[in-house]
Amino acid sequence: MDDQRGVPGFGADALDSTGRYFEIKAHGGVVPSELSLTRAEFTRALAEGDNYVLVIASHLEKGTGTPTLRLVPDPVNSFEIELPTEVRLMGVRNMAVASTVYEWASVD
Repeated sequence: MDDQRGVPGFGADALDSTGRYFEIKAHGGVVPSELSLTRAEFTRALAEGDNYVLVIASHLEKGTGTPTLRLVPDPVNSFEIELPTEVRLMGVRNMAVASTVYEWASVD
């Protein structure tokens, strides 16, 4: 297994010798009710399907319960997905974009 955590935009934490991708989400205690994927993680998971495994590690801190690993293949199609509630519009200063502009005269 090769550690890919330092590779920008790779979309997974590890890649094994068979070409399977692994994204690891670790929690000291109980697993929260929802997890987030970065854009790169989501894109990789969507493209890879069953070849992408979400590893959910829980109860990693002493005294929080029995340490557990849950492996979920194809997590994008296994869980309900909530789309972002915010969309960023980039390049809004670009005056080449079709728009109507009104300017008021300076009052000096």
